[in-house]
Amino acid sequence: MVTVDAKGLFCPEPLMMTQDALKKNPGEQVVVEVDSATPRDNILRLARRKKLNATVDEKDGVFTITIG
Repeated sequence: MVTVDAKGLFCPEPLMMTQDALKKNPGEQVVVEVDSATPRDNILRLARRKKLNATVDEKDGVFTITIG
């Protein structure tokens, strides 16, 4: 499992970090933490485009997106 901490960052940086993690770790589960709805939505769209399963949980304003 690969974890990407993108809290406090604004798009497109969280999206680019997620793309990089997926590319460098094919087949591995990637967990991304963001604290804004815009990167959450963009990362979920990226997962759909790549036909990857993605789930999102929210706790205390932090979205945890699990891909793969």
